[in-house]
Amino acid sequence: MKRFINFKSIFFIFFVLASLLLMAPNGYCDEKAKEIPLGGITSLSGVAAPWGIGMQNIWDIAIDDINNGGEWWGKGKKGFVVDGQRYKWKLKCYDHAFDAGKAVSAANRLITRDRVKFIFAFDGGMIKAFQPISEKAKVITCAYASPGKDYINQKNFYTWMYGIDCMAAVIFYPWLEKNTEHKKIAILEPDHWTGHTTAAASRFGISKTGLEIVFDEYFPADTTDFYPILSRIIETKPDLIDIGNVDPAARALIVKQARELGFDGPMYIITPDIANLKTVAGWDKCEGLYFAPYDVTLTPGQKYVKDTYIKKHGEENWIGAISYIFFDYAAWLSQAIEETQSFDTTTICNHLEKMKLKSIYGEPAYFAGKGYYGINRMPLYPYNISQVQNGKLVQVISGEYATFLK
Repeated sequence: MKRFINFKSIFFIFFVLASLLLMAPNGYCDEKAKEIPLGGITSLSGVAAPWGIGMQNIWDIAIDDINNGGEWWGKGKKGFVVDGQRYKWKLKCYDHAFDAGKAVSAANRLITRDRVKFIFAFDGGMIKAFQPISEKAKVITCAYASPGKDYINQKNFYTWMYGIDCMAAVIFYPWLEKNTEHKKIAILEPDHWTGHTTAAASRFGISKTGLEIVFDEYFPADTTDFYPILSRIIETKPDLIDIGNVDPAARALIVKQARELGFDGPMYIITPDIANLKTVAGWDKCEGLYFAPYDVTLTPGQKYVKDTYIKKHGEENWIGAISYIFFDYAAWLSQAIEETQSFDTTTICNHLEKMKLKSIYGEPAYFAGKGYYGINRMPLYPYNISQVQNGKLVQVISGEYATFLK
């Protein structure tokens, strides 16, 4: 009898262990999670510090959501599992202060000392500076920058774009031609890498239409007196002035000075800093401006990000609609790692290209870009553009996709 009871006990224990193994994701899961470093290179000091600090804060929120089984990643699903081992992210973020040398030093430190396989980085110029290092090391880099062909291309297999950024032109200009009487476009950008990249994107978007470019020039990045160049623009009688990626301070001055010179037509702006426009130009001077992107109605995902940020950092530190673009990638990488059961970055890149994405902007979401860059490295998701009409922001383009980039 005693021998029979021991046999039943052993059988019961074996049954329970087997059940736990079957219930655990990807087999047995060690509850003690191992940390995986995730690199960050951004501007934590200098003129772009408000954006850089906000960026870091959003990355932290995205990582916390994954590590602690948050609402977006999945309640109770803490971290991600590979070969039965649970993992969580640890953000290691360094300041480049818009200095290419510092960006290179930060990348070297992350790759050689911190042993990262994934880097989130701000600004195309900074990324171009360290890209030879990251590509050679096969480190996946998510670029929070304007998407230039000189660094997003087939030769740079491990570099990915955060979103469409200035390539929103391929959505905006076909819509403008179809829905308004505007025909003549003036392009004005700063004379630096971002300005040149943005102007090229605007030209590409306009090339898909019958619209005419009547002015296309650059200005020195330190310009504050725009009256002379704006006067020349107005002489060409444009229906719209494209000042897409002009920095927030200069952009507000352009709006103010253009209105003073009598131009009352619309302007096109990417990632708007509305607070600056209100303070410098005056909200009444912003009538007719187009903002890309700008979401009047938030998705549940966007509302979750905004509410979480404000709860943690305070509403006074919320940097606006630009915040949303920094959130998705941590979850996409985690999903790709778990689905491939691999940390091999080549395997992960190949999987990301075909992966069905869950975005806080909505679905469907997927990677594209081959139509312009020769490689699918740019996520497409529902895209919204708004316009100031009678002092209020009205969403004029909703849920569109940059299909020319496929």
